[in-house]
Amino acid sequence: MRKLFVNFCVTLLFVFCVAALEAKQCELQVATANSVLHAGKKQTVCLKVGIKGFELKSEKERAPINVALVIDRSGSMQGKKIEQAKEAAIQALQRLEPKDIASVIVFDSNVEVLVPATKISDREILEQKIRSIHAGSSTALYGGTQKGIEEVRKFLEKGYVNRVILLSDGLANVGPSSPEDLAKLGKSCGGEGISVTTFGLGNGYNEDLMVKLAATSDGNHKFIESADEMADIFQKEFNTALSVVAQEVSCVVTIPEGIRPVRALNGDVDIKGQEVKFGWNQIYSRHERFVILEVEVPAEESGQTRELAKVSLRYTNMETKDVDQLSGRLEVKFSNSETQVKNSLNKSVMEDYVELLANLENKRAMQLRDAGDIKGAQTVFTKNVDFLEQNSKVLDSVRLKRSASMNANQSREVNSPAWPASRKKMIEYQNSYSNQQKY
Repeated sequence: MRKLFVNFCVTLLFVFCVAALEAKQCELQVATANSVLHAGKKQTVCLKVGIKGFELKSEKERAPINVALVIDRSGSMQGKKIEQAKEAAIQALQRLEPKDIASVIVFDSNVEVLVPATKISDREILEQKIRSIHAGSSTALYGGTQKGIEEVRKFLEKGYVNRVILLSDGLANVGPSSPEDLAKLGKSCGGEGISVTTFGLGNGYNEDLMVKLAATSDGNHKFIESADEMADIFQKEFNTALSVVAQEVSCVVTIPEGIRPVRALNGDVDIKGQEVKFGWNQIYSRHERFVILEVEVPAEESGQTRELAKVSLRYTNMETKDVDQLSGRLEVKFSNSETQVKNSLNKSVMEDYVELLANLENKRAMQLRDAGDIKGAQTVFTKNVDFLEQNSKVLDSVRLKRSASMNANQSREVNSPAWPASRKKMIEYQNSYSNQQKY
């Protein structure tokens, strides 16, 4: 009997150890563009801090989702647009399982909850309700989004991926309608763990408003040029929603005294004294999110080593339901050897840094164009192209070469009839790169 008990304990311990080994964790990423710095001079250094999601091998392992589809049915959506939107929504919802929750909201001058938040059971009724949608009048975008958030809140539970997906082709002309109004709404629901993804269809919608709503809630934004693209875009969005592996991500970067945090090039970051705080609502499978910080490092003698940062990160693991904690630290060395500095280059981090610097200039060029300064915008774009091309040669980077080409195209379109569509693409790119959108 004693031997049997011992064997049982050994077996139990083995099972526990195997389970522990199989438990997956996200990866903390902390790096700088150069691990060896020039000695004898004060310098600004870029620091990359981020997280990479672990691999979700199949959708069977995924967390359940709680999604609200908010569809514009205003007059401008009539015809092919509304028909394609209905088909895209039906195809996307077909991927859901009984454990998932869905609601459908439509809006024109009024807001209607077509399908209240409920677990997926009778797909046929859900499909019939969506097929009954027809185009109406004006665009109560704020009210529609707000109602979608309310439906998601009905089942706001830990362990669920909570998301509102908004599709609109027009300007918000009923209710609150400024980017600031929508940014406040996005920030509010983002704080509850609800992200809002926005799809802008055609050239008639306000991209500033839509991207503010998405960015402040940690959602995605996509410019859909043609109604024919809708089904593919909806599928890609559901691909991300069905691959969330971490939520409630919070990160604290502590910079040692004597090193000054200068700025963050991306993300919603809070810098107070020597501490930098930021976070994200969700991380997807094999997905990387990061913030690039600039810090000012004082002069040091050759041969010295100095700590650059300590990082503490925590998140809710959607597979184990536990709160995982990760930590790391980063040191840099100082040298008089140009070769040592050059050989310590982290190409990937430098590419991220260069692209984010270019992204800031891209935004400045767009602001000049919005103010009517076409020549000034073209000048900034041209300088940005030169900056990207020079760095693409130094780093032998196809990625930076591609960004230079894109900026060159935008420079040519600044004073052309294609500007409205080009501006929407530019806003989408700026947001996508700043926030590392997955698609």
